[in-house]
Amino acid sequence: MDFNEIMVQVGANRQREREELKKRAYMDHELAQLIAFAFNDPNKMPSVEKAYPFIKEDQPQEEQVPDWVKMKETFMRQANQIKSNQSQ
Repeated sequence: MDFNEIMVQVGANRQREREELKKRAYMDHELAQLIAFAFNDPNKMPSVEKAYPFIKEDQPQEEQVPDWVKMKETFMRQANQIKSNQSQ
């Protein structure tokens, strides 16, 4: 590596360290707020997803199928089986 490449790498390393410190500072501040909630008024303490919104983004979103839809599909399958048995 020549001098310019080394300087670019040093600058990139500093920028990455600053970003990491910013993230750590944000998380420390959020933790302090949660501790204050837990100590002073635990009933108003926000959920984990509200306190740390990035957690919800990382979790895969599963589509919840309502129970009535599942029951309808079961009844339809049973009705089709009965119809096919009667026609034979």
